[in-house]
Amino acid sequence: MNIWKWLFIGLLVLNMAVIIWLFTVLNGNYDAPSEENDNYVPEESGIEIKMNNSAMESIINDAIDDDSLTITIDEQQIALDVVRQVLGLSIETSIELEPVSTGEEVVFELVDINISDLPLSQDMMYDLIRDQSDLPEGIRFREQERALVIDSGVFTEQLEWDVKVDSIDYENDEWYFSITR
Repeated sequence: MNIWKWLFIGLLVLNMAVIIWLFTVLNGNYDAPSEENDNYVPEESGIEIKMNNSAMESIINDAIDDDSLTITIDEQQIALDVVRQVLGLSIETSIELEPVSTGEEVVFELVDINISDLPLSQDMMYDLIRDQSDLPEGIRFREQERALVIDSGVFTEQLEWDVKVDSIDYENDEWYFSITR
């Protein structure tokens, strides 16, 4: 009987060590992205393009080209949904995005992250997402801020024009681009 007591205590200590290790590994501290002004000012052609949310949703989803990642854009929100299979379990992640900067890079702040209702901090969940993501060239997560960055080259490739993003007003179904030379 005494051996079971010691085995139980050993298992309890091992579990606590794993939990402490996970907490220290996943406990990043990220800042919210700030609005940026790029020093690079391309020569503009004077031609502006206005697109709606559904067109932008289609362009971004085509650029991502991954069935497990889907972005949805409507007048209420911009959301990135991720479904991954881990050890036979379906892990669903929902991320609410808010645009904070445009120009050569469009920066989306990750406002709310939910990974299968896990009780983890937003920074821990961002660590998990950033470490496990496999995004295409031109789309990436920032190291120091909870932000998803899309280079304007992604839009250039999809629209077949060299463009820069002037402003995003998804709440009014409007995305403004200018064609650059």
